[in-house]
Amino acid sequence: MWTALFPKWKDFKVYFFSKEAEATLDRLLHEPFFLKCEKIPKKHRNFLLTFASSTEPDLFLKLFISRPFKRNRVKAYLKNLLELKKRDVPLLEPLFLFWKNPLLAILKDDPFYGGIVFPYLKEGFLTFESAKILLPSLVKFLFSLHEKGVYLRDTKFYNFYYTNKAGFKVFDLDGVRLYSKPLPKKMRLKELATLAMTLEWEGLPLARELIWNEYAKLYLALTEKDVIFFEKIITLRRNKRENHLAKNLGK
Repeated sequence: MWTALFPKWKDFKVYFFSKEAEATLDRLLHEPFFLKCEKIPKKHRNFLLTFASSTEPDLFLKLFISRPFKRNRVKAYLKNLLELKKRDVPLLEPLFLFWKNPLLAILKDDPFYGGIVFPYLKEGFLTFESAKILLPSLVKFLFSLHEKGVYLRDTKFYNFYYTNKAGFKVFDLDGVRLYSKPLPKKMRLKELATLAMTLEWEGLPLARELIWNEYAKLYLALTEKDVIFFEKIITLRRNKRENHLAKNLGK
């Protein structure tokens, strides 16, 4: 149960986003479940959680590892989320957040100092095929975020959530930076370059041209010099991914 994963659960602060979230936590505290690790970066772990009574995953967990002298990423996430809501940015909200002081977690030898709990969503995140179809709309959505001073920093197409009813929503807020004014040109181009690179990587050779032409309709300040910068960033992003893959293959 939950207290086996977090033996000192009473030390954690919890922020609920709905009444459903409180019921979910109560279920976690009293029902057995299984965990499957989906991602193992240095700073956190991603898990799919399935209750023993279920046949498919019920929850997605992002748990943050205790590291000395690092910011509390759960509190930073909450701050960003509340500010984004003020700016009317469509968000895929979690069920609840929980955290404690990261230094206290280290002293007590706890592996995680906090986390974010989402309902498991089998559908909605963009695939390569859906991203190709929705690309003009996705570029317009990015433009609207840029005008609101939102810098996502990780604009890979599969980080966006979409439904016909609600449109696009932002999911990963961990690296988001917020500014009081619309984003400057180079920040905008970096975001567009990341999106273009990931689509080209998956097999859409005209991605950069499609993205550039669509964004240029909305943002009239782009020039020929900006094309060079845009192309440069795409190349840098691609080289970084290739080097990362080569390094992993060499292990």
